[in-house]
Amino acid sequence: MSELVYLYDGSFEGLLTAVAVAVKSPRPVHRVFAGRHYVPSLFATTLMVEGDPAQAERILSYLQEISKDAVQLAMQAFLSEDKDAANYLYEFIRLCLSRGAAVLQFHTNDSVRSLLNLSRKVDFEAHRLNGMLRFRILEDGVLYAPFQSDHNVIAHCAGHFQKRLAERTWILHDTGRNFALYWDTNSLQPADIDDELRAYTTHFGELPEHLLTDQERYYQHLWRCFHAAVSNPERENKLLQRSFMPRRYWHFLVEMKGRNRG
Repeated sequence: MSELVYLYDGSFEGLLTAVAVAVKSPRPVHRVFAGRHYVPSLFATTLMVEGDPAQAERILSYLQEISKDAVQLAMQAFLSEDKDAANYLYEFIRLCLSRGAAVLQFHTNDSVRSLLNLSRKVDFEAHRLNGMLRFRILEDGVLYAPFQSDHNVIAHCAGHFQKRLAERTWILHDTGRNFALYWDTNSLQPADIDDELRAYTTHFGELPEHLLTDQERYYQHLWRCFHAAVSNPERENKLLQRSFMPRRYWHFLVEMKGRNRG
C-alpha cells in the first residue's frame, strides 16, 4: 500500500484541518505537509485538504480542553514555518487522544520535544528582534521598521510595540514574507506596501533617500556616531558579537551601514 500524505494550503486553518483529517484517517498516515514543503514521491498518495473553519475550530477547542499550553504549541509550530511542524502536531494530538494532558510532560517524546523546541525558537527570535528593530521616521510622522526573520514573528513583535509605542503610529514590515502591520494608536491592521518600495528596502536594507526626512538623517547620524564612540576596535570580538546579533539581521541595522561586516 502506498504512503498516505496529507497536504494543506499553508494557513493555520489549513494546518488544523489537515491534522484533524489525518488523525481520523482509517489508513496509516505517512506525513502531513504544507504544500510548499512537499517533495513528490513515487511511493506516496497525496490528498490535498481544503481548510474547513468548523473542523479547525473543533480541533482547536480540543487543544484548549487539554491545556492553554497545547494551543500555544500548535500556534508556535505554525509560526515556526518548519517543514515538519505539521507532522509533530499530528503525532502530538494522536498522543493526547490516548494519554491526555499528561503528554505535555513527555519531554523525551520526539513530537513533544520538537514542538517545545520550535516554540522556544519562535519566542527567542521575537525577543531578539524586539531589541534590534530600527524604526525610521517618515514624512507623516509614521515610524517604519523593516526586517526579515527565520520564523513568522511579526505578530509577536507587534504585541510588544503596541505596549512600548502605544501612542505612536508605526509599521512593522516583514520584507521576506512581504507582510506588514500598521498600528494607528487604536488598532492593529494589515498594511499594503508598494512593490517597488519593498524591493528597494529588501535589497538595500534602507528606505529610498527621498523618503528619509532631515530629522531621520540626523538621528541616523547621531546613532552611528554613538555606536562608533562606544566601540573599542582593540577589544572587538566578532564571534561574540554575532552570537548576540547574528549577521542575518545586520542588513537592516542603521549602525552597520558602510561598515565592514566581517
